[in-house]
Amino acid sequence: MDPLQLLLQKVLDAVVVMRRDGTIADWNGCAEETFGWSREEVLDRSMNDLIVPPRFREAHAAGLSRYLEKGFGPVIDQRIEISGLNRAGEEFPIELSITEAAYGGDRVFIGFLRDISDRKAAELALRESEARLAATYNHAPVGIAEVDCNGRFLTTNEQFTVITGYSIEELRSRTLFDITYPDDVERDRVLFREQWAGERDRYTLEKRYVRRDGSIIWIELSASIVRGGNGAEPFGVRIVREITDRKRVEEQQHLLATELNHRVKNTLAVVQGLAHQTFKSDIVPVDLMRAFEGRLSALAAAHDLLIRRNWQAAPITAMISEALMPFHTDGHRFTVRGPEISLTASATVNLALGIHELATNAAKYGALSHPRGQVEILWCTVDGELRLTWREYGGPQVVQPVSRGFGTRLLERALARDLGGTVDVEFDPAGVTCTVVAPLKRITTAEPLAAYGLAQQPAA
Repeated sequence: MDPLQLLLQKVLDAVVVMRRDGTIADWNGCAEETFGWSREEVLDRSMNDLIVPPRFREAHAAGLSRYLEKGFGPVIDQRIEISGLNRAGEEFPIELSITEAAYGGDRVFIGFLRDISDRKAAELALRESEARLAATYNHAPVGIAEVDCNGRFLTTNEQFTVITGYSIEELRSRTLFDITYPDDVERDRVLFREQWAGERDRYTLEKRYVRRDGSIIWIELSASIVRGGNGAEPFGVRIVREITDRKRVEEQQHLLATELNHRVKNTLAVVQGLAHQTFKSDIVPVDLMRAFEGRLSALAAAHDLLIRRNWQAAPITAMISEALMPFHTDGHRFTVRGPEISLTASATVNLALGIHELATNAAKYGALSHPRGQVEILWCTVDGELRLTWREYGGPQVVQPVSRGFGTRLLERALARDLGGTVDVEFDPAGVTCTVVAPLKRITTAEPLAAYGLAQQPAA
């Protein structure tokens, strides 16, 4: 077999053999698949009329004539990209390489052609994707920066320069720690080192930046790392949102809440003083006055807890701990266990008063009045409800009361009403049991427990 014929059969690209007069001398099976014409159909026909798009035919003919006249041309032995035409009259991109060789005793042009439609489509999709990414990157409402393993800025988007006041060129000569407020640097360094060491995938924090003009702003930062494959250098991504206005509002709210709490406690003190002046000991028994003062104290403690949480929400364990504080003569007398949940301000106050009422009754008549008495406070969440149980044991035998007192009515009526659930108090001879059932959607918030530094695990 002729070497050229063998080449035509073995090569994986389309091969077209063109005589010097522009007619086709041969082409292989891959050319048949690429252009849709069989070998027998194209032999001795003009290549210009078959596979060159009409708009390029005049230039193709002129180029061939020029080469035949001068002996050289711009496309010989070069790899170029042009458009081809298939049998259906459809244009498509091809990669072409032409060389001159001997064939059957004549000099011919051999063209190696490859359909690059898929590659071109992929390149176009990539360019469009990169354009969309660039538009998103530069017009995002948040600042975005890329940094190296030392925290040095590699690139940023436009919003990041607006937030910091520095140009991209100025930032490239700095690290993220250079523009961080000095008091916030060490905390950020620790998290940064842990992330680059692989100890954490990402982290978020609130910190301060010192802008180029010297002003101080608060930002919310989300930090992650892109670890590229194939030897590519990893880089850190920092997404930044300015929260200066929010922090100012939060500070103002905290000041107002603190002032409100101070005034509420002053009001409670006034109420307590009025009670002492109005209800003399010879009119109102001392025990009743102490019960009244205890309820005022429980209310004040609940307010203190909420003020520390910006009057938004409180963990249930913290609420129980505050309510039991006056009764903790022995730390081993209480068992408190259940999943951590975040209570609304209203639920915090009402449950605190209820727990205080139960503890007061236990200290006077129940388990806490006996040296070996114990109290369990256990809760769980089932079917969208909180189910909390107060159970006493080890105390004196409980006697069923003839009538419900104020404390029991407070629990069974007021507490149940305010929580939107039910409260059941049982005077079992072995110890008082109180069961509270309330819908979670009424008494809990969606605020993440991470804001309190708490894990969602049962409290010991």
